[in-house]
Amino acid sequence: MLHSKIGRLARTGLLSSAVIVASGAAAFAQIQAGDTIGTSVSDIARSLETNGYDIREIEVKNNRIDADVTLNGIKLEIKVDSTSGEVIKVEND
Repeated sequence: MLHSKIGRLARTGLLSSAVIVASGAAAFAQIQAGDTIGTSVSDIARSLETNGYDIREIEVKNNRIDADVTLNGIKLEIKVDSTSGEVIKVEND
């Protein structure tokens, strides 16, 4: 019974659409304090974009890199230790 439903969904294209939607949502993970995302602006930008963030601005300050980003329409500021690459803080912007 299940196989016949899957077969019908596959023929109509609904199964592949559902798989794409489900896998797309799982591909992005929210970055949190303690995560390591890079020690250079380019590494941090790549990590953020790979995880679905839209970058608005990245600033280098002393031993820290601050990234102003949006994720799902929410504005965030992510602070990264430029020596270790570790996320220090994620806060609403």
